[in-house]
Amino acid sequence: MKIFITIIFSLLLVGCPKNEEGGFTSLSKGNLFGAGSEGFKKENIVISSKEEWKSFLSKIDTTNKVSETFENAIDFSKEMIVVVVDKVRNSGGFSVEIIEVVKEGDAFLIKVKSKGPKPLDMVTTAIIQPYHIVKINKTNKDIKFIEL
Repeated sequence: MKIFITIIFSLLLVGCPKNEEGGFTSLSKGNLFGAGSEGFKKENIVISSKEEWKSFLSKIDTTNKVSETFENAIDFSKEMIVVVVDKVRNSGGFSVEIIEVVKEGDAFLIKVKSKGPKPLDMVTTAIIQPYHIVKINKTNKDIKFIEL
């Protein structure tokens, strides 16, 4: 009887629809210090080719050589890049982070969390623009961004 119940329970679990984690590898997370001169507004970018990646690197390096620490050995036949750029901020203490990539139905959901300083936090007076760059497995599914 115990075996029968175990088999039934196992079949029920297997049959339940679920969200699968897509997984990602963080390539870089930090701040741009060009006060917007890099040309990014608050935006989400999906890069799926070497040409797009080179163009992005050229743009992000407009003011400072930010990309020197990035992994550049990316196989675009198997991988793609997802970038989240926050708006220009007038002080430090802000960040943006991709916290989860989930396959759900016909789409990949990119969950993004932004943080800012609390009213009494001490922050730098630098003008910054937070960003996060990750690598995911290549997909033909739609990519949707969700701000948490």
